[in-house]
Amino acid sequence: MSNSSDSNLKNTLSNLTTAAKALEAKIEQADPSTQANLKNALSSLTATVKRLEFEIKQAEASSDKIGEMLVSRKIITADDLNEAMKRKRREPTRYLGQILCEMGLPQSKIMHWIYYSNKRKQIGQILVELNIITEAQLNECLRQQKNLKQKGIFAPLGTVLIENKMISEKNFLIALSAHFSMPIVSLKGHTISPALQKVVGEKYAFRHRIVVLSDDPDHVKVALAEPHLEVFGYLEKAMPKGKHIMFYLAGESEIENCFHRSVYNV
Repeated sequence: MSNSSDSNLKNTLSNLTTAAKALEAKIEQADPSTQANLKNALSSLTATVKRLEFEIKQAEASSDKIGEMLVSRKIITADDLNEAMKRKRREPTRYLGQILCEMGLPQSKIMHWIYYSNKRKQIGQILVELNIITEAQLNECLRQQKNLKQKGIFAPLGTVLIENKMISEKNFLIALSAHFSMPIVSLKGHTISPALQKVVGEKYAFRHRIVVLSDDPDHVKVALAEPHLEVFGYLEKAMPKGKHIMFYLAGESEIENCFHRSVYNV
């Protein structure tokens, strides 16, 4: 399993910043015939650094915004938020949703209020602000999504964007992670455990593409491709009293590969 994406992004940013400084020094020493190409490379690298800086700030700010919203909705108290943020400062790579869940708050309640804060527009806007897609591309996908809905077909925004090749699965996961304060895990090479799947019901897990990662005395960890309130609510109710579920995001393709390997034992 990978660490949460914000830690990876900070490491990447540090490496790119170092590379940019090295390239600047190289440009000063280069002959005029190669300086133009090096400057173009530096410009591209600088743009990437700025995008990552924005992305990290977006992820860090999301915890504060989510916390304030939960307090205003009286889902948690101000004392709960202060304690959770203290823990987050001690472990900055962890997500607020994880910490609150460990403090005894069902994650489904957090997702409920975030989901109804105009989720689709906000996720799309995050992607636009990160220069991953343009405003025109977002509007086109929203139009397609609306047309599909009129035909009785529900297609998540991420699915529409990916099918139109406007975004990669990885970038969409990053946006979901920042917005919902949920960590991303890698399921590459992961093998589904039938025993663990029984914790939430094998048939239910298969139908909703849920991969159970672990089952500890006080909580169960599961991975899914995109937050769904119905799934959150069902799983929370299915847990014994005092036991909570911690939700993680994983790429849809990786989840499908897990089930494929499980079915065919490969």
